[in-house]
Amino acid sequence: MIEAGATRCAILSTDGGFRSTAAEVFRRPGRNLQVALELTVPFTQLGDEQLAQLRAADPELVVLDLEVDPVLGLKFAQFLADQSPHRRIMAVGPMLSSEQLLAALRAGISEYLPKPVASEAFGSALDAVLRRLRWSPHAGPAQPGELVAVFSPKGGSGSTTVATNLAIHLHRLTGKRTLLLDLDLELGEIALQLGVEPRFNFIDMVRNFHRMDADLLASFIEHHTSGVHVLSAPYHPERAELVSGEQIAKILNFLKQHYAYVVVDTSKSFSATTLATFERADRILLVTVADLPSLRNITRCLPLLKQVVGPAEDRVHLVLNRYQEEDPIGIADIEKTLDMKVYWTIANDYDAVVTSVNSGVPVILGGASDYARDLKGLGARIAGIGTGDEETSERTTSLVRPLTQLWKRALGQQAEVKA
Repeated sequence: MIEAGATRCAILSTDGGFRSTAAEVFRRPGRNLQVALELTVPFTQLGDEQLAQLRAADPELVVLDLEVDPVLGLKFAQFLADQSPHRRIMAVGPMLSSEQLLAALRAGISEYLPKPVASEAFGSALDAVLRRLRWSPHAGPAQPGELVAVFSPKGGSGSTTVATNLAIHLHRLTGKRTLLLDLDLELGEIALQLGVEPRFNFIDMVRNFHRMDADLLASFIEHHTSGVHVLSAPYHPERAELVSGEQIAKILNFLKQHYAYVVVDTSKSFSATTLATFERADRILLVTVADLPSLRNITRCLPLLKQVVGPAEDRVHLVLNRYQEEDPIGIADIEKTLDMKVYWTIANDYDAVVTSVNSGVPVILGGASDYARDLKGLGARIAGIGTGDEETSERTTSLVRPLTQLWKRALGQQAEVKA
């Protein structure tokens, strides 16, 4: 019996482990989904009986496992799409070539994930498909998310590493949709730190914003295996064309309507992009280290920063990175010099951070370290959840370098043709 209002789903897979993963994600709170049919036979054995079951179930969402026979599976996806143009199809299976991914797109597959599929990655892809079915997990108008801007007026202070790891932890801690946005448009390094090779970047979004909606946004976003969504800076500095503050404001407002958290890594200068981000930010993390050049730059930038944020100066929080108790310049000295309280400290854990950056695996995913411990505490404070000590160890297992998102590249090629 299908519950009233539930989205009818069908799973076609010979892999019992994957079927269990999919069913578990379907059952999570907030998703009104019901599995109307499970077929466990290979595509080569599908006959009249199975087709009759599919017609009777009439699923709105179909999940196909192409592992056994990708070629025949793509043909079957085309058949399903032709039978019901409003039906949405997800697929999993082996790593496909670019040509096969484009064929999958043409066959009507909305999302493709290489196996093995982590439940978080499957859940993110599922939500993207459900949005295309005009489904929302929340009744009533969506509340705008929280925008956290991470800024340092001096290079080498570690603000990009803070932004990257903070976004991941906010998502893992709260389970909410989180976007990591790289607005250091000339020399952004978010993609490098995540070990991803994005097909699109923020400048592509600016150029297409006049026709942007939730569906098109999904094609510009990179899905990291941690569950965080990523919109990177352009790889080539010459593509960092002039973007007005007005454009930035409109785009940030749009993104806040689609994400619970938008974590922005800003440039090190007071560009129009950075100032517009400050104006729209709910919280600004001012990252510094305990040395004279960094503190001097903070002192120089504070008057302008306070002018931009206006009377809401409590939105600006000082984060002391690479903190060591034996530093010649202590917390009391910093607070007296800047006339500003230190909001949070992050330990100096050079080996863990350098290993993380060089491997493309964010430090917060790489196991226990002092840096990860302090980042978790910062994320917990921002999210308003405990002290940060409650993070469970089973969610911090080591990850390998993320697989390249070839499916998103294929989507990008299609969007580029339409642009």
